[in-house]
Amino acid sequence: MLPAIGISSSGIFSSFRLLDATAHNVANSNTDGFKRTSVAFKEAANGGVYASTSIDRKPGPAYQVNGVIYEASNVDIATEAVSLMTARHMLSVNIAAFRTADEMTESLLDTFA
Repeated sequence: MLPAIGISSSGIFSSFRLLDATAHNVANSNTDGFKRTSVAFKEAANGGVYASTSIDRKPGPAYQVNGVIYEASNVDIATEAVSLMTARHMLSVNIAAFRTADEMTESLLDTFA
């Protein structure tokens, strides 16, 4: 049962990493020149998941004020909304798996005690 708890924990931590990156992106969406942080998930050696972050270097839209050209943030609020929903569902699923593994472990210990 313990591997299941570890796998679920890695999923919980990865969903929080996605949530943190998304919150950071939304908070800076109106900052000129800001580059969004993206999160990629990879399978860990123990069967869990590993979240890695990277900076999206693509340029934001350009706009002009008084003859000066500025680069806006490359954050797309619609993409960030999808990331928030993904983080929420990841968290819900992994918490449910964690609870189930914990209940199974507790039941097994009660059986042997």
